[in-house]
Amino acid sequence: MTNHIPKGFSAVTPYLLLADPVGFIEFAQKALGATKRMAQFDDDGRLVHAEIEVEGCPIEMGQPQGDFEPTRTALHVFVEDPDAVWEKAVEQGATPLYEVTDHPYGERSGGVADAWGNSWYLARVTDADARG
Repeated sequence: MTNHIPKGFSAVTPYLLLADPVGFIEFAQKALGATKRMAQFDDDGRLVHAEIEVEGCPIEMGQPQGDFEPTRTALHVFVEDPDAVWEKAVEQGATPLYEVTDHPYGERSGGVADAWGNSWYLARVTDADARG
């Protein structure tokens, strides 16, 4: 039996339409430690499809075409050291949304917005029992 989900993906995978996906990939690599899986360009140099991986999770993207507009989303990413990743993201041009802090629901997290309008909530579980 053939699996309908590609290897290395989950059933739900974020897909971003970005005006500058190449710049976004560079940001994600420098700020979040992303790994570029692949990138395909058309004959005009437009990025048709790309895949990166952040903390083992894929994020797909491309440049909008036709009637499609760039998208914005919020991503909650569990990282080993949210303080360090938050600092790297800000150094790479992200706008702080809130500083990394401990929360009563068993998480240490902070938020940033990237130049493409996406919000990133960078978190680490501090108390698994508080999360239910």
